Amino acid sequence: MPMTEWTATDIEALTRAFRLACEEGPEERTRFEEMLDTRGQEEAYETAAYHCQCRNLALKCWQAPPMHSGDVAYGTTATYGNKTSEVRLKRRMVALGISIFEPDPAGAIAKAESASRAARRNGRVAAEKPAYVA
Repeated sequence: MPMTEWTATDIEALTRAFRLACEEGPEERTRFEEMLDTRGQEEAYETAAYHCQCRNLALKCWQAPPMHSGDVAYGTTATYGNKTSEVRLKRRMVALGISIFEPDPAGAIAKAESASRAARRNGRVAAEKPAYVA
């Protein structure tokens, strides 16, 4: 995805992914900072997001992270990025307003769904309270 197509949410997630990847240790910091200098921000940030997603989701080499998943699922034996589980995770993130570059997809989904439940609960409580009548 070219940098010009990044949304503000994507930029925040990519920046966080780069920072988190660099914080893993001196070797990773050197690797990503050198990549930033030699290959540019787009490749360095997207590689950091890929690195974080694969680590946080404990993906096998044949499993695609959300940032590499397609929009159409072709079953459980489909090619890289088009398996039902891969596409489902990406769609879930998008539906919740989470960037496909989010370094911790499962954590972000849990947080967004918890906030959504709390908002519904608070809305229900507010709706159930009788209006003040003078």
